[in-house]
Amino acid sequence: MANERTALYLRLSREDGSAGESGSIASQRMALQGYAAAHGFCIAGEYVDDGVSGTQWERPAFQALLQAIRAGQYDIVLTKDLSRLSRDYIHTGELVERWFPMHGVRFIAVADGIDTATGCGSDLTPIRAVMNDWYAKDISRKVRAALYARQQNGICTLAHAPYGYRKAAGNLVPIPKQAVVVTELFRRYRMGESCRSLAQGCTAQAIPTPSGGMTWNDVTIRRILRNPVYKGELLLHTTQTISYKCRKPLQLPPTAWIRMAVPALISSSEFEAVQQLLTRQGHQKRQRHWLCGRVRCGQCGSRMVLGEYRLLCGGRRRGNGCTNPSQAIEPLLHTIAAALHIQDSRITADILPYLVTGLTLTESEVQIDLLMAKP
Repeated sequence: MANERTALYLRLSREDGSAGESGSIASQRMALQGYAAAHGFCIAGEYVDDGVSGTQWERPAFQALLQAIRAGQYDIVLTKDLSRLSRDYIHTGELVERWFPMHGVRFIAVADGIDTATGCGSDLTPIRAVMNDWYAKDISRKVRAALYARQQNGICTLAHAPYGYRKAAGNLVPIPKQAVVVTELFRRYRMGESCRSLAQGCTAQAIPTPSGGMTWNDVTIRRILRNPVYKGELLLHTTQTISYKCRKPLQLPPTAWIRMAVPALISSSEFEAVQQLLTRQGHQKRQRHWLCGRVRCGQCGSRMVLGEYRLLCGGRRRGNGCTNPSQAIEPLLHTIAAALHIQDSRITADILPYLVTGLTLTESEVQIDLLMAKP
């Protein structure tokens, strides 16, 4: 049917692409425009994912195309070939065999001779989909092997250099101004300043953050102080994605890490001293207190936030106007013990989580709901 509303979908993977809109995208566009003109199709929209792998489902332009189809905006979808649509054979089959027909859309892969309206190429579609998937898997394996080989040969493969460095000739080179900031952070932390104080100082001095912002926080400071790159040891191959289809990273064991020598900004002894201070001052992950989530403010009803020794109203902390003062945890534990008729207060903190079977205790400042036998 002439003048059918047609959407062009063009895609180029990162492995094949280059910066900006590549010549291959332009080539795909010319071929599809020529095909549409020859068959009397009216091009009503164009969707381009340049530099995006076909194994990814959440491609921005692709998702926009699907949304437009759901809204009934197109009758035909044109691609250069089946692999432009997807390199995941499961998704390809779902789209071509079910999703497009269900939405009344005709799919045409020009170079592969596939047309869902006429059935052309339909017998080979599953085979082509599997071959496209295998190609993506093979490319992923080769890219991963090449990346690992570069790392083993002492080449920095990080996408972004750590704060204080820039990438040059496969290695890291210090950036003088940022290197001064790093050395000062380590020195001042050893002198007794906290991560929060250091962050406030960097913000007050208008020093750009590693991400380019202007507001520092203690998490950023701690991440810098924990990074062994500043003592001259860059860790590579610390994580690995599950597969070419699932990009979730998995933490690798230290025995699999690749350690690369880079210019140091501080000495190893200073770095180790800072690590001891960080550990001693409680920046390691603590075990969750068994009272977490079970104490509410007696004034505003917000959950109480548990520190090491005290509780603070979460609502007051967020600025909701609550005036409830902070509460010491130890007296609260004694109160709970008394309500449970426990006489020996010396074992209160250890034994309470195992004796509580069901209790709602309300005082003027707090309300505690204890409904579990164990944390």
